[in-house]
Amino acid sequence: MVLEQYIQRVEERLQLLVKKLQQLQAENVLLKDEVKIQQQELQQQQQSLQSLEERLQLMKIASTAQGGTTIAAEDEAFKKEIRGKINDYIKEIDRCIALLNS
Repeated sequence: MVLEQYIQRVEERLQLLVKKLQQLQAENVLLKDEVKIQQQELQQQQQSLQSLEERLQLMKIASTAQGGTTIAAEDEAFKKEIRGKINDYIKEIDRCIALLNS
């Protein structure tokens, strides 16, 4: 009798553990889906941020080209950056011309 009761309690505990395992597995699936959605949203936000930064850069270039003013410290750093990019473009154009001439 005692052995049967012991086996029955073990079976009940086992069933509870199996049920808990199933609940945790279901929760795990939901959490993985949520993480995937969050990662997609983060990627979209990063793309949006990059797009906005590019637009800001273009607006700064346009403002500088039109003679607009910016904050002095930013202005000098920005001008250096633009000069560097222009020099890079000129070097690339010179390389292309050299390749066309050869």
